[in-house]
Amino acid sequence: MAHTYGPGLVLHMYPDELLRFGASHTAEPDEAVAAQHYFLCISADDKGAFWTPLYLTRGQDRLPIQEADKRGHGRWTRGTSFYSADELWHIPHKAAQRGAQAAGDKSGPKDENRVDLAAVPKRDIFPSDSALRTHARA
Repeated sequence: MAHTYGPGLVLHMYPDELLRFGASHTAEPDEAVAAQHYFLCISADDKGAFWTPLYLTRGQDRLPIQEADKRGHGRWTRGTSFYSADELWHIPHKAAQRGAQAAGDKSGPKDENRVDLAAVPKRDIFPSDSALRTHARA
């Protein structure tokens, strides 16, 4: 499962595993996603990437990713997904690998889950890097 991390990549990941391997996020500890979720990569460098969790329901202040903008595994592509511009995660690539393995992500380098680049939210709508915090779950 050697993915090329960059905008538009979507992985099904387990947040506790992400946190265990050095991820940080902008949400309050009790408001951050805890269960397995799809995460959308919005930007990356050679050590880590910025990701936002994707939800099945609109919720307060959530913005849509339309079904027509999604590619990959059928479980991922069905329906609209939603993200919150308030929740940003910085995830080292090693943590993303571990989080995806723990969640049983079904994608691979030749059949990646993706969002069309035109539909990927811009980094500047999310909180600044200074808002990232490392939170351990109790």
